[in-house]
Amino acid sequence: MMTGTLSEIITSGRDVAVLALRDRQGNVSAELDQLLSRARIEPVEKSLARELTLGTLRRQGTLRAVRQAFLLQPGKKLPGVLEEIIDIALYQILFLSRVPEFAAVDEAVKASEKFRHKRQAGLVNGLLRSVARSLGPVVAERALPARDVIPIGPGSYRKSAKPVFPDPPSHPVEYLAAAYSLPEPLARQWMETFGTLAKAIEIATHANVRAPMILRVNRLKTAPPQLLATFRAAGFAASLHANGLSLVLDESSNVMEMPGFADGLFQPQDPTATAVGETCGELLRKLGSPAASVLDFCASPGTKSTHIAECMNNQGGILALDVSPVKLEKIVTNCRRMGVTNVRTGHAEQAGGLTPQSYDLVLADVPCSNTGVLARRPEARWRFTQDAMSRMVKDQQFLIQAAAGFVRPGGYLVYSTCSLEPDECSEVARFLLRQAGRMKLADEKVTLPAGAEDPTSWHDGGYCAVFKAG
Repeated sequence: MMTGTLSEIITSGRDVAVLALRDRQGNVSAELDQLLSRARIEPVEKSLARELTLGTLRRQGTLRAVRQAFLLQPGKKLPGVLEEIIDIALYQILFLSRVPEFAAVDEAVKASEKFRHKRQAGLVNGLLRSVARSLGPVVAERALPARDVIPIGPGSYRKSAKPVFPDPPSHPVEYLAAAYSLPEPLARQWMETFGTLAKAIEIATHANVRAPMILRVNRLKTAPPQLLATFRAAGFAASLHANGLSLVLDESSNVMEMPGFADGLFQPQDPTATAVGETCGELLRKLGSPAASVLDFCASPGTKSTHIAECMNNQGGILALDVSPVKLEKIVTNCRRMGVTNVRTGHAEQAGGLTPQSYDLVLADVPCSNTGVLARRPEARWRFTQDAMSRMVKDQQFLIQAAAGFVRPGGYLVYSTCSLEPDECSEVARFLLRQAGRMKLADEKVTLPAGAEDPTSWHDGGYCAVFKAG
C-alpha cells in the first residue's frame, strides 16, 4: 500500500473506491463515507467513488467469477490491492456503459502503478483486455441461466466467449451465487425458501439493482401532490409512487439539500417500511382511542415512530426506545424536524421499569439479516451465514416476547423485519404463539421485493405480523 497523506493518495473517485473496498470489517459503506468526508476531490469524483464502491461491492461475486475465469492461474491470490483495482475496472467494463472500456483498463493500469504494484501492471492490462475482447454487446432481453451469459440488469445481459459460471442445471446454488453475486449460504437458503432457481433469480435480480430514492410525504405538513409540485418547481424530477403516500426521485440527489427536508415535509423511507407504519395507524384507528399509547421497541432513527405519530395526528403518546444515546438523539432530531410532538424517548434498559400490559400498540421492528433490502445495503449479503442468522433469531425471540408483555388486553403487537427468511419471520411469530398463549395471530404478510423495472412500483422485501392480545 502507498504511504503519504490522504490528499496525496486520493486524487480521484477510483482511489476512494480502492481504499473503501479494502475495509475488512464489513463496513464498506461507513468507510466510504469517512473517506469522502476527508478527500479533497471534486463532487463529480465523489459521486463516481460512491458508484464504483457500492456497485463493485454489490456485484462482487460476479466480478470475482469473471476475474477467476480469465486469470492464467485461477485461484491464485493477487497481492495487495490488485483485486480491488481489477474488480473496479471489471465493474466499469461490465456494468457502466458510460465508461469506455479502454478508459477503465487504462485507469486500472495507472492505479496498479500508483498503489505500488507496477510489476503486475502487465497482468492487470492483459486480464482486463481479455475480458473486454470476450464480451458481446448488451442484449436487451432477460438473461437465461447459462455458463456464458452474464446478467447485467433486470432485462439485459452480455454473452462471454468463455464460460465464467458453474453449470446451472447441475450446480444451481453455485451458479446463483456467482451469476447474481450472493454468498453461497444465502444462495442455498433462497433455493430452499423459494423452491426454484427461476424464483430465486427473480429475488436476486432485484437485490442487484440500484435502489431508487423514495420519500414518504409527511401528511402532518403537506400532501404528495403539493410536495411533488414543490420539487418540480425547484428543478427536481420526481414521480408519485403507486402507494399514494410517497414520491420517487428520478435521479439521485442529496435529500438534505432538497426543498422541504429541513422543514420536515418528507422522510426517506421504502414503501414496504411505510406499509408497516400504515398498519399501525389502521390498528390504532380500529381501537378508536384518540389518546392511544404506543411503545416503539427498537425505534432509531425514528422513521416509523414519526410515521405512527403522523397517523395519530400528534395525539396520544409514543415511547420510542433504543440502546444508545446516539440512537436516541437521532429520534429526537427526526421528530423535531418532522414536527412530531407526541414522541418521547427512553433507553432500552428502561423497559424493565415499564408497567406490563399498559400499551394499546407495541411495535417491534427488530434487527435482522436485511435480506429483503440488499439493493439498499450492499454489504449485508456478505455478512450472511447460517450461524449469524441463528444468533439473530435468538435476539428476535427475546425482543418479540419482551414486547408482547407490554400489550394491554385487546391491544396489538406488530412484529416486523426487513428479512425474507422464514427463520426470522414466520418462525419467530410461531415461537411467540407457543410462548404467550394470550397472543393471537391476527394477520401476517411476507412482501417480496419488486419493481426493479419500474421505480414507481418499487418496494423492498420484508415481513409484518399483527398479534392481538387476549
